[in-house]
Amino acid sequence: MTDVRLAESGELNERELAAAEVLVRSAFGAGFRAHDWLHGVDGVHVVVVEDGVLLAHASVVTRTLCHDGRDFDTGYVEAVAVADGQRGRGLGRLVMDHAEAVIRARHAIGALNAVQSAVAFYASRGWTPWNGPTMAETPDGLVDTYDAADRILLFSTPSGEPAEFAESVPLICDWRLGDLW
Repeated sequence: MTDVRLAESGELNERELAAAEVLVRSAFGAGFRAHDWLHGVDGVHVVVVEDGVLLAHASVVTRTLCHDGRDFDTGYVEAVAVADGQRGRGLGRLVMDHAEAVIRARHAIGALNAVQSAVAFYASRGWTPWNGPTMAETPDGLVDTYDAADRILLFSTPSGEPAEFAESVPLICDWRLGDLW
């Protein structure tokens, strides 16, 4: 039987967190660094388990994005992965259904930085690619974060944001160690 569980920050035990990290690392490969995993640990975890085996994971962490002088409480999606050999079963859709429900219930907008191969998947779910400039509020002030490899997507909530975001105005993320987006 396939079970979906939402776990608030701190509710997964060490064994469960370790299994989720192994799953996510195996999906992203050697380029997935320690700080990449840590970005998703303090969020709401969506885990899909079947017969005691973790098959899929996503995390929604709270961040602040700023656009045109307004701050937005953002549900930022991290560490989305489906176990090798389990793809094509709709498990990615299942974890994102729950992650998006968390965003709609708790945040003004949703955001994520997708790998290129996943952009079409997110776009099919209503996520909108951000094609405007990006910046970050850092301890040293505001810095340009443009990176051609970034594929930032935004998700509208019942508030209607970010549909009205002008791509001529930078989207600014809050500070964190490691990759800012």
